[in-house]
Amino acid sequence: MSIPMKRFGAAASALLLAGTLAACGGDSTVDSDETQTDVPSVSSSASSSASPSSSDAPTSAAPDADAGSGSGDSPRDGEVNEVEEPGGEVAPRTDEDDAFLSQLKDNGIDVEDSAIQDQVIAAAREQCLANEEGRDGFAVPMIAGQLEVQELTDVSAEDAQRIITEAAESHYCG
Repeated sequence: MSIPMKRFGAAASALLLAGTLAACGGDSTVDSDETQTDVPSVSSSASSSASPSSSDAPTSAAPDADAGSGSGDSPRDGEVNEVEEPGGEVAPRTDEDDAFLSQLKDNGIDVEDSAIQDQVIAAAREQCLANEEGRDGFAVPMIAGQLEVQELTDVSAEDAQRIITEAAESHYCG
């Protein structure tokens, strides 16, 4: 009784190993010195009744990359299109945004560029959130350093940080 169980165990092990190798894309032919002669070898060309063989499988051509799109300029997977200038409209400014930006201008920080305005406003709002949560803000020090490096202010990064924080607390923090 133990000999058929050993053969069954060996066959099950061989099938499991072959399935694992096939799933990983390796060679699924079982070749071992310990393989018994009455255990059939399993290879990747073997097929089961549950799945069709490669000759029975329906074939389909890869879909045309431009099918359904009216132009050949549409992006496809693997392609990257360079963006020269960011598009879109400038975010609308509230009265508190305008007052905040005005306070920065009055203190020597150039915020004429709308992208810089967006960044400074976002940094100010993050500072308010940090104040509420009892932690140090991270955005104001970064934008202050950016303003200094881009020469958008004549004050030091530390002074720019103080100016932005004070303006944020005056106009955004409740």
